[in-house]
Amino acid sequence: MSNALTASDTSLNLPKQGMPVTIITGFLGSGKTTLLNHILSNQQDLKVAVLVNEFGDID
Repeated sequence: MSNALTASDTSLNLPKQGMPVTIITGFLGSGKTTLLNHILSNQQDLKVAVLVNEFGDID
């Protein structure tokens, strides 16, 4: 039996790296949209994704 490591064996030992995530929450009128617009207009070579999970009462 061989003791050689395969590519799949070595990839299992690598540390997992996460992705930084910022969650913006707040009450109505607290400045969430203003903050988000500021972040998006001043990216400075950052890759940015925006996910919107909006809910509320629909009449």
